[in-house]
Amino acid sequence: MSTGADKLVGAVAFGAAWVIFIYYTLWAIVMPFVDEDNALQQYFPAFEYAISLPFFVLVVGLVGIVAFFTYASAKQKAKQAKKAT
Repeated sequence: MSTGADKLVGAVAFGAAWVIFIYYTLWAIVMPFVDEDNALQQYFPAFEYAISLPFFVLVVGLVGIVAFFTYASAKQKAKQAKKAT
């Protein structure tokens, strides 16, 4: 069974994911069709970032995953080499 703190953290993470999803969807899909002088435009960055920012996050995430697996593999090989001697 999970504790109340785990459920709270999960609920906050789920809520944050929904807020980010809705904000990004509005930014990337709806705002390009809204006039430039509309007051809503001030709450969103330039449209060019709607593509480049997720791409940057994806690249950083993939580099982090590859670095983690490389580190874990090297650590496992070192452990096996130490055990063999």
